[in-house]
This record gives sequence, structure tokens and C-alpha cells, in this order.
Amino acid sequence: MRKNFKVFGTVTAVLSLVLSSAFVTTSSSSAADKKPSAINVYLIPSPSADAIKKLAPKWTAKTGIKVNFTEVEYGTAHQKALLSIQTGKGEQDVVQFDNTFLAAFANAKALTQLNSYTSASKEYDIKDFTPALQQYGDFGGKKFGLMLSTEPFIQWYRTDIYKSLNLKPAKTWDQYKANAEAIQKSGKASGQLIGYGPASTWWWMQMVWSFGGKLYDSKFNPTVDTKEAIAATKFYKDLLSSAPKGALGFNGDDVTIQFVSTDIGQILQYSGYASGVFDPKMSKNAKNIAVTAAPAGKVNAIELAGWNIGIPSDSKNKAWAWSFLEYMLGKTNAPNFLNAGAAAIGRTSITTNKALVAKNPYLALLSLPATATVYTYPSLVTWPEFDKVSSDGLASILSGKTSVEAGLKKLNTALKGVLAKEPKP
Repeated sequence: MRKNFKVFGTVTAVLSLVLSSAFVTTSSSSAADKKPSAINVYLIPSPSADAIKKLAPKWTAKTGIKVNFTEVEYGTAHQKALLSIQTGKGEQDVVQFDNTFLAAFANAKALTQLNSYTSASKEYDIKDFTPALQQYGDFGGKKFGLMLSTEPFIQWYRTDIYKSLNLKPAKTWDQYKANAEAIQKSGKASGQLIGYGPASTWWWMQMVWSFGGKLYDSKFNPTVDTKEAIAATKFYKDLLSSAPKGALGFNGDDVTIQFVSTDIGQILQYSGYASGVFDPKMSKNAKNIAVTAAPAGKVNAIELAGWNIGIPSDSKNKAWAWSFLEYMLGKTNAPNFLNAGAAAIGRTSITTNKALVAKNPYLALLSLPATATVYTYPSLVTWPEFDKVSSDGLASILSGKTSVEAGLKKLNTALKGVLAKEPKP
């Protein structure tokens, strides 16, 4: 199950490193000329990391190169990775990171550009991804990270509850709300659950984008107090009436935990949780859960999250680091990577594989339709602080301490100070 609950304790330290440090970078590698005895891979605990460790011996058998792993918990992983690269010693050859830190890493020149690798690799076959997914891991038009997991928001619902109430999966937010209210009124279960606690920003962004709003304009001026954002936030808050008790305290992981362990009619959650949701050992409702696309509003918005993985700019073994990534994430090995327990990567060859889709129906939702507008986490160096300030502001609104209008006005002012720190292109 993907670790979605972000730890904010190191935000200030990471931002300080990114905004003020001069990072040591290495522009060339001798890896093509000299075969190393080992490469070092830096991972963050996750199903994808577990799959990499499981399959690594096969790459070693193929190349004769040992793989050394360092695994660091999410809360300090990004800061430690940046500090390591800052030394310029080439301590790591491959690094996993959350897409929320892509801008920070790329802006700090901590990552190797991968365009030349992906364009030349038939095995990686970047055209096996839809256009929207091809750009995942890009910053400033250049690729710094490969997609390690494809995790759009999707709608999860209880088929037994829906059947008993003669409900159909929602295609719009109004239908989602109507279904939630019907379930809540029936007394069979809580109507719905989305994130309202420390991770509220992620679900709130989905709402704002769906209602036609934006978080900021092209000049980095925040726009979270517009009529679209106000309407989205009011709708987001209204849904609380059909959420289970304690929803304001649930973090990102809790949304899934509550869904698989209690009676809730429907949730909106990242697809990366699928392995746990459909595992009978972890989910008491596994046999009665189905998935469909996220509801659409004024805009058919799909928020896309997921892990990235790349090559540190100071790696001394870049060619072999690419060989490792190409093997793990290439087209040939993609089914094996999924079957090893990794969160799915939305290659077209995976999402259209009849055998795999029959076993994992949610895969069909990962290719992302051309009719949808795909949004990734904002490409901001200051994103961790933006996220924290937003979740704090939303907490005041959702708890009723302030009105939606007044709360968003205050939040807009606070975000202006955050975005003023953003490095300009």
C-alpha cells in the first residue's frame, strides 16, 4: 500500500537546502568505459521499492554487478538524498523520490537529465505511455525522473451497498454526492470518505481543478479565492456530512484503512493502494469493492501522483544506473514488476493486457483518456511549504472556525508569501 501520508517535519530544512545551496554536480560519467563491481540504489519504503529489491538479483545475474540498497523512511529521505548529492562523492547511483520533490531536486541540479536515455532506448519505449504519462517526471521541459508508479485518483465503491440501494457509479460530482447522501440516509454505512485531515490539500486540489479553478497563475500569484475555488471548497466541505466520524483527523493512509476495515460506501483515493484494497488479508471487503474513474465536474480533471526514480547528478556509474532502471522499468519486465507487488506503471502494454486487466481491473483506468485534463502536483520548489500552509488553512475552514470565503482569502494571502520564494524560470 502506498505511503501517502507526508511528514512535514523536514520541510524547512529541505527548502533551505534547495533555495540557498550550491550543489556539486557531475556532468560526465566513466561508467561506459569501466564496469563497476556494484551500484548503489537509494529507496523509500513502498511496494515499488520492495519489487525492485526482489528483482535486483536477476539484473545482477545478467550483468555481474552487485546492487547495494539504502532504504530511508519518507520523512527524512529527500533531505538525506539532497545532502548526499551535495557532497559530490557519488554515493548513490539511483534515487527514488516522490514527485512532489521533483521541482526541488531538478532546480538544485541534483538529477541527471534522462531525455537522451529514454529517446534512444527501445527497451524502455517511452511511446508505450500516453502523452500525459510521457511527461511525468519532467521539469522545465526536461526529463529528470522515470515513472515508478502511476497513481491517478480513482473512485472506489462497495458493490454490495450499491446493489442494495440500486445505485450506479458516479460520473459527476453531483452524482457522487447524491450516492453518498443515499448511503448515509440508509444507515447501511457512512456515505463516503475523502481526505480531510493532514493530507487535505490533495483532495482539495482535485476539487478546485474539477470546478475550473487554479491554484496560482502564470506569474505565481495564488488564485485560491476565486469563485471557482470557493464553489469547489464549499462542495468539498458539504461532503463532510456523509463522512464517518473522525474524518477531520484522517490522514492519507487512513482514508484507505477506514474503507477496507469499516463500512463506507465510496471513496476517492489514489490507485496505488490497489494491492492492499483487493488483498483479502488486509481488506475485509475485498470481494465487494470495484473501481471506476474519478467523477468529473466543469472540467474532467484527473489528479495524477506517484513515485519517480532517477540518477543523481553526481553518480559515477550513470550508464550502469540507466541499465538497471531500463531493466526494472522497461517494457519487457513490466508485467514481472507488477507481479512482484509494485504499484502499477501505466504503460499502454500493461493497461491493455487482457490477462493482467482481468486479474487487476483497475489497470484499465491508468492509461488516462485523452478527453481528461491531467494535473500533477504543482511543479514548485516550494511545494512542501505550499502543501503545509494549504492544509492548515483548510483545517480552519473544515472545522468551521472560519467561513469558506474568509478562510480562502486568508489562505490566498498566506500562499502569496510562499510563492514569493519560488525561483523564477
